[in-house]
Amino acid sequence: MGQFKDISIKDIMEEINLSYFLPDIQREYVWLRRADEKKIEQLFDSIIRGYPISSFLFWKLRKSDIETNKESRENTDKLNFQLYKFLEKYDERSTHNEKIDIDQVNSNDLNIVLDGQQRLTSLYIGLKGSRTLRRKRAWADHPNAYEEKKLYLNLKYKPNFENPDDNFDFQFLKYDEANKRDKDKYWFKVGDVLNINSIIAYVREHNLSDIEADNLDKLKEVFCIQKQISYFEETDKNLDKVLKIFIRVNSGGTQLSYSDLLMSIIIANFSSDIKDLMNKLVDNLNDLGFGVMGRDQILKTCLILTESSPVFLLRNFSKTNIHKIEQNWEEITNQIYNATKLLAELGYRNHLSSAYIITAVAFFMFKYKIVSDDDRKEILKFVWFAQINSYFTTGLDSKLEVIFQANKKSPPQSGGVLKISP
Repeated sequence: MGQFKDISIKDIMEEINLSYFLPDIQREYVWLRRADEKKIEQLFDSIIRGYPISSFLFWKLRKSDIETNKESRENTDKLNFQLYKFLEKYDERSTHNEKIDIDQVNSNDLNIVLDGQQRLTSLYIGLKGSRTLRRKRAWADHPNAYEEKKLYLNLKYKPNFENPDDNFDFQFLKYDEANKRDKDKYWFKVGDVLNINSIIAYVREHNLSDIEADNLDKLKEVFCIQKQISYFEETDKNLDKVLKIFIRVNSGGTQLSYSDLLMSIIIANFSSDIKDLMNKLVDNLNDLGFGVMGRDQILKTCLILTESSPVFLLRNFSKTNIHKIEQNWEEITNQIYNATKLLAELGYRNHLSSAYIITAVAFFMFKYKIVSDDDRKEILKFVWFAQINSYFTTGLDSKLEVIFQANKKSPPQSGGVLKISP
């Protein structure tokens, strides 16, 4: 049973990528894609002001709870998903999180971050990492086009607390920029506060003014002493439950569907990069005029073409079923392309109302391999009926299940289930 806990920012920063990791159900880090919005600077300003930064959700597991033998096709009680590292140094030329090998993790206790990735990554970049962005109007191939900067606080500036728009002066600077000090600026690298044992000793050694000392003391207090991170710790090993919790708590950001979460299970068990293959397939289908066919529908098509129920339930994504998808991936994609080619010939390029039609046609072609002239006529009748009568608007999965069950054993000469009557 889960419970709420608190921890200091310093303590959690010291465990990032040691015991705190990301599951691949998380989207990639996006706060610095529009650096002008200054989201990291605003986060640090909120913290030093004492503003709440919302709670976090961590899933606490033992290292032994996670399946590490990717070659095994046996269904076990262990959890199957891939973990990733937090970004430590953001570089816009490479923004992908690095996969980790569970066997190489030294900690036996793992904290999987289900909600709070953007904030924790931003805190790490500001305190221990850096950001590398292309200079404005600089050519990408110029050797000096990209600048690495770290987060600094101007200790000489104290905002007017009655003015909510007057912020502490947090800025990302290069080393030489931060060394330029004058009567209005004393740049302190924010991450250095994690290593200061005595504020009094530091103030004396660097001869800081009262304002500078006060700002530094606030920085030390909120990042190293106070327990600013309030988090809910889930300990239940029921993956279905955790996935549903994840969907609920992420409703305020970029919402993920249940299929996004199931996709992470597939990624963890595929030997090839299924995420990249899936994205390329979706892009190609869009270029061919069948943009209705998104990743969710491709997942359903994978299930039905490998004779598994097309309903999005965790049990339908067992290791055995995923292995069947991987073994048949080339044939699955070929039949999806064949289905769209036939539909294009029938005049449905950019005019198809539902991706379920593609799935149904692909399943028919996958099962019977050869499509005769009579089959083409039946397919045309089916598509016409589905389009005119908006067949695939309600009860979608149940209708796909009917197609699946009816075609499992029906002989080719029967015309298949595509012979639907109103």
